[in-house]
Amino acid sequence: MIPRWAAPLAVAASLTTTACHTYTPVNAAPPGSAVRVLIPVRSAADDPNAAPQTRAIEGRVVQGGDTIVLATTTRQEYGAYREIIQYDTLRLAPEQRYSVEVKEFSSAKSIGLGVGLSALVVGVAIAAFGGETGDDGGIPPDPPPPAPAIVSSSLISAILGLLRGG
Repeated sequence: MIPRWAAPLAVAASLTTTACHTYTPVNAAPPGSAVRVLIPVRSAADDPNAAPQTRAIEGRVVQGGDTIVLATTTRQEYGAYREIIQYDTLRLAPEQRYSVEVKEFSSAKSIGLGVGLSALVVGVAIAAFGGETGDDGGIPPDPPPPAPAIVSSSLISAILGLLRGG
């Protein structure tokens, strides 16, 4: 049986541990802010008449202005226990980027996600327990009646034989 305090604790945990973010386009990001920068990716094999592909790079703004200095972190995993962390500093001129978007916490999305996860957990719990709450006023249920059984062993047969005089 699940204790009564577990449901509010599960709801509170799901509301406080979820976090969603939104990206807001800006002209100039302040230093120290987390940003996503869309940059064009060009190669010699690309069609010069087609729009170039873009790649998003996330990092922290070290220096703002026309040329943005961006500190990024790249993680690469090799096998089960090997990980390489690479710290880079990129200088991006205005012609080297399409847009700069500031990463901000979104309360509405986070609350919506938390409520949705909580509803999912409650729904699964109700389905798993068949909708029974287990609250019957504190009265323990009646014990099941004993099942009829025939006990036979060599010791019982010997005692019965002696009682019959055989």
